[in-house]
Order: sequence, then C-alpha cells, then structure tokens
Amino acid sequence: MEMMNIPSSEMIMRWLQQARIEHYICDQCHGIHVVSLQSVDGVQESRIFVEEEGLLFSSELELRPSALLSLVAELGRLNMEYPSLKIFLDVVDDNLPRLVVGHTVFTKAGLSAEQFVLFVQSTIAATHELVAECERLGVLNVADAAEIDVSQESVH
Repeated sequence: MEMMNIPSSEMIMRWLQQARIEHYICDQCHGIHVVSLQSVDGVQESRIFVEEEGLLFSSELELRPSALLSLVAELGRLNMEYPSLKIFLDVVDDNLPRLVVGHTVFTKAGLSAEQFVLFVQSTIAATHELVAECERLGVLNVADAAEIDVSQESVH
C-alpha cells in the first residue's frame, strides 16, 4: 500500500508529470492549469488549486449572455447528471457570464498518487462530457457557433 501524503503544489505537479497530464503555472494565479481542458473551445480556465484543506479542481466556461435563461433552467438537471461536479453560474457586470465547474478532494488525512490521478482523470472526463452537453444546448460562447448560425440563416 502506498504511503498517504498531504500533497504540496510541488508534489501535485510531480504526480501530474508522472501521469503525463499536461499542466503549467501562469504568473497570474497560484493555480496549476490543466492543458487538456483549457485547450477546449469555450473553456476559459481550468486549474487545480492546492489549498490548506484539500484540492480544488475548477474550470470556467464562457457563456453566451442570450443563453443565460435557458441554462438557469437546466442547472438543476446538470448538477444531478454530473454528481461529482459542482456546477453554478458566475455573472459579473464587467465580464461575460461563466459556468463554473468544480470538484474537491480533502487531503488532511492524506492522499496517494493513485487517488490523485483518479481524481484528476475522472474530473477531466466529467468536465469534457459537460462541455459537450453545453455545446449541444448551444450555451457556450464560441466563435465557430456564430459562424455556423450565420451560414445556416443565409441558406434559408
């Protein structure tokens, strides 16, 4: 059985590297950015924060303002369909609305490398599924969606 560790940022980055999960640290925040999610259209930020009590995996999806009302109606269903994720809206006057997707794991009792990798891989997979669902709902603010809408309107 592997020893349980209370992980530091350095340990988390080492575990990510060993699991071949691409990541980086930017100079804007203390989060460890996850490339496989952050490179997806509509995802603005995707990062792991190492906090005193545990790890927070947070991703932010940029939304079309006109889709806000329909997404509010879907929020309860989305939270039930993705029970490991906490999904909520963040609406600030100066920015486009965002859908915040979070998952936490407590680390005070320790965490093994295998548990950490399972946490990260399952969160990445669930978030990818949620992004695909948001694409089907047409709520993400992506440039390609606007181009597709224009071309469909010109045909009719």
